[in-house]
Amino acid sequence: MLAVIGDRYGSSDVLRVDGVTKPVPGPGEVLVQVRAASVNTADLDHLQGRPWLTRLGTGLRRPRKRIPGLDMAGIVEEVGPDVASTTVGAEVWADLFSTRTGAFAEFVCVPETAVRPLPAGLTFEKAATVPHSAVLALQALKGRGVSPGDRVLVNGGGGCVGPFAIQIARALGAEVTGVDHTDKLDLMRSVGADHVIDYTTDDVTRSGLRYDLIVDIAATRSVIAFKRCLTENGAYVHIARNLAGFVSAAVLGELVGGRRRMGIFMWVPNHAEDMSRIGDLILSGAVRPAIDRVYPLAEAPQAVRYQESGHARGKVVLAMGS
Repeated sequence: MLAVIGDRYGSSDVLRVDGVTKPVPGPGEVLVQVRAASVNTADLDHLQGRPWLTRLGTGLRRPRKRIPGLDMAGIVEEVGPDVASTTVGAEVWADLFSTRTGAFAEFVCVPETAVRPLPAGLTFEKAATVPHSAVLALQALKGRGVSPGDRVLVNGGGGCVGPFAIQIARALGAEVTGVDHTDKLDLMRSVGADHVIDYTTDDVTRSGLRYDLIVDIAATRSVIAFKRCLTENGAYVHIARNLAGFVSAAVLGELVGGRRRMGIFMWVPNHAEDMSRIGDLILSGAVRPAIDRVYPLAEAPQAVRYQESGHARGKVVLAMGS
C-alpha cells in the first residue's frame, strides 16, 4: 500500500510517499481503508516534534510512528480478534490523536474504541475534516455554554478549528465575531461570522467591545489582554497550539480571571455524542466544512507544505480514491 513516510522530525520536506506493508489488525483493532484524511496544525506539530517535551512520547531522536495523520474517514475492511460491534463494510471516521497517527495512508489499523459510525449521507472528504477540529470547537463552546444572543469572539477564526467554532456558535444562536489576518476575512464571512476583525490592523483587546465568550485559537494576544474584552460574567477558553500557550492560559487565566472564567478546557477526542451532534449539524446545513484544497495521496507532501504556509482557508484534504 502507499503511505506518507516521515523518518525524521522536520518540515514537509522530510516527507515522501512510498510503498509499505499493509497492516494486519490485532486484538481489538479494525483495518480501515482510508478514503480521505485532512491536515491539521497538530499534524505539523507532530511532524516537527514540537513542543520538544512531547518527544518523550513520540520519540526522542525520530518519530516512532513513521506515518503521520490524525483525521480520517473510510471503510472497515477487516476486523481483528475481540472486536465487539464494528463490522466489515462499516463507514467510519476517527481522530487518531489519543491512539496513534497513520491517517495519511491507504490503510490504517485503529482500535475499535477510536472509530465512530459515519452519519449516512456525509461524504468521506467532508467527514475527514471533522473529528479533530470540529470536536475541539464544539467542546470549547460547550464548556462555558452558549445561549441565544450571546456575543462570541473566535480569535483565529480562519484556520482549521475556527470556521467550525464560528458556525457552531451561530447554530447555537450567538452573534459571532471572527478575528484573523487579512487573507482570512472572506472565509470567516463565508461561514457566517457576523463581524470580522483583521488583527494586523486592529487590536480587538483595545476596541472597547465586550464578549460573553472568547474562544482563543491563535493566541495573538495575552490572556491578560483578552480579559479587557470580557463581560462581567464572561468566559475565555484557550485552545492550546503550543506548550507555552497552554501553560499561560492555565496559570494566568486562573490568577487574573477573578469572577470571569478564564483558562483551558478538558478535551475528549472521539467523543461519540459530540461527533454525532456535529454530523447532524452538517447534514442539516447548519455547519459546512470549509475545504480549501483537495490533494491526491501522491501529493501529500505538497498538501502539508500548503498547510505549513499559513495560507490555507479552511481544511486541506487528502483524497485516497476508491
